[in-house]
Amino acid sequence: MNICKVGLVSALMLTLAGGSVAAADLYDQDYRGSIKDDMGYMDDAGHRWYWRGDVGIGFNSDPSFDTLPTGAKFILEDADENWSIGGGLGIYIMRGFRMDATLDYRMGTDVFSQLDSGTVPTNQFTGDLDTLVGLVNFYYDLDMGHRITPYVGVGIGFAYHSFDGDDTSDSDTSFAWALMAGVDIDLRESWKLDIGYRYLDMGDGSFADRKTPGRTFEIDDLETHEIRVGLRYSFDCWRSCEPSYEPMK
Repeated sequence: MNICKVGLVSALMLTLAGGSVAAADLYDQDYRGSIKDDMGYMDDAGHRWYWRGDVGIGFNSDPSFDTLPTGAKFILEDADENWSIGGGLGIYIMRGFRMDATLDYRMGTDVFSQLDSGTVPTNQFTGDLDTLVGLVNFYYDLDMGHRITPYVGVGIGFAYHSFDGDDTSDSDTSFAWALMAGVDIDLRESWKLDIGYRYLDMGDGSFADRKTPGRTFEIDDLETHEIRVGLRYSFDCWRSCEPSYEPMK
């Protein structure tokens, strides 16, 4: 390792050490006490648990269609945007970290594709795709001591797809995962407004063709970019239910 690398590593270590000391001082000055006291953490108003409800609109990426075992190819693949509604239960784990379990119903989206060749009685594959998404989500809140708190998160779970169209009426379940980012806005004591973005990967769906026994339709790469708005209600107040700043009137 040359002198430049040694100097760079040393400077980085000093910067991290200084940041750690500053963070420790900040936590010690905070009304909630030091970070070592925060196992089983509560939010600013002394709550540990919360309910949540959300609505959103999803802008779906174009999925990929296929048939098995024939492997017929599709063109003009498309899935329209659709709305979602859901809710869940969450818990504050420790300073800055929380998690929740959510269940969202993604209302039917129109799916359209066209076969590249006329190998079946119709050369179009259309229908309505509904999806029930269950996730366990983990978040990090960038608490700055104000009523607006940015956050990032990740979720894993399942997606239950239900497809209804001219060629098939079937369902399938796949692995799902998500990435989230947004802001929480404190409203009144126990209420928070959640405005966020979510990238949701719902895996693939396989649906039996009811017109041709033994053949299935594959819809791959079910992905969506969602804008979501929700409310969180915190409960189970263990301390004073007043935040460290003046709530909105």
